Amino acid sequence: MTHTLRILGGLILIGFALPGQAFDLIGAWQAAREYNADFAAARAERDAGQEKAVQGRALLLPQASLTGNYSYTNPIEPAQYQGVPAQSRYESHGYTLGLQQPLFDMGKYTGYQKGKIGTQLAETSFNASEQQLIVDIAQAYFDVLRARDTLAATRASKKTYLNLLEQAKTAFEVGTATITDTNEAQAGYDGAVAQEIIDVSNLELAENNLKRLTGLEPAAIQPVQDQLPLVPPKPADVNAWIGMGQLSSLKVKSAEQNLALAKQTVLEKQGNHLPTIALSAGYSDTISNQPATLPQSRGSNIGVTVTLPLFAGGGINSQVREAVAQEQAAREQLEAARRQVKEDVRKAYLGVSNGAALVRAQQQLLVSAKSKVESTRLGKEVGIRTSIDLLQAEQSYYAAVTSLANAKYNYLTARLALAQAVGQLDPQTLSDVNQVIRR
Repeated sequence: MTHTLRILGGLILIGFALPGQAFDLIGAWQAAREYNADFAAARAERDAGQEKAVQGRALLLPQASLTGNYSYTNPIEPAQYQGVPAQSRYESHGYTLGLQQPLFDMGKYTGYQKGKIGTQLAETSFNASEQQLIVDIAQAYFDVLRARDTLAATRASKKTYLNLLEQAKTAFEVGTATITDTNEAQAGYDGAVAQEIIDVSNLELAENNLKRLTGLEPAAIQPVQDQLPLVPPKPADVNAWIGMGQLSSLKVKSAEQNLALAKQTVLEKQGNHLPTIALSAGYSDTISNQPATLPQSRGSNIGVTVTLPLFAGGGINSQVREAVAQEQAAREQLEAARRQVKEDVRKAYLGVSNGAALVRAQQQLLVSAKSKVESTRLGKEVGIRTSIDLLQAEQSYYAAVTSLANAKYNYLTARLALAQAVGQLDPQTLSDVNQVIRR
């Protein structure tokens, strides 16, 4: 018993410790799968959609029913008829077993087909929700890192501007600099203070969003490596990716399934003009103590019922026209989805290919900006550069730091967006991106 309590206590402590443990992109995604309410709702909707096929199949299967009955009769008037006493009270009870089997019913057949398509559509919608969750988590994760990097750069620039301001004030007091240097340094410092307030707010918003999606404490997030492996799209042909998108994109797949549903609805409404044929069979057993009747009767029956609709006030024709129009709308929505996927794929492809080139360019720009700061600081010491020159060089450097951070996170997000656009975003793709997380 003591051992069991010790184990339970340890598990409780682990449970409380989990939110504060360091986590990477995979950890955030796994936590979101269990914590995120929107994803839980999508999972429940998928489970509900699985029943569509079962319900549709049930329409074509035999329908059996059992009916029991009991009655008690107590005649009151007349007490007698033509001198003969009226019959006394009596009871009767029995049961009927019935069976119905559709032989031809277009409505039930299309209901069966729509049920299968509905289940497929529910699965497609859930897969889309899974992929969107990966993108949302990655975006929220990188937004936190982006906000942290931006705030760090702003605070570093603020510290630099404060040093320059103090130097400018000292130089002005001893007469080696003008008031312009002091004003420029003051403006740079004030701008950094204002930007710091904005960056702190942005970081808090980003952290709250990540916590809302995952339930994890953003303070435990793991950063990205300084040097990213810049992987170009494979194949390196945007048209090949567009072709993949047209075949496997979940947007296109969902639109195709909606069109298939609309086509079945047209058949269903047109089928209302057709006859329905059903087989029926039954067995009944009745027992009664009514005078002058048989004490027990049993019987069975079997037959075929044909129902032919003749006139429905024009309602069926109207429903057919409505279904045809909805089918056309679904067809246009499919075309719109295909066009949208083309643009999504092209945008994500450029985000990966050009994003990799941009990261390289920003890395080189950062090196150049740092060299410029060092040379400008040296030039100021020997008197060939001013405080304003150094201030501008520092501003360019911290702007390059922020731009590089944005380029890195945009590139990583674009890799996931490209996989999502072609319907191939899965945990393995997320794991590949997760390799850049520093551990």
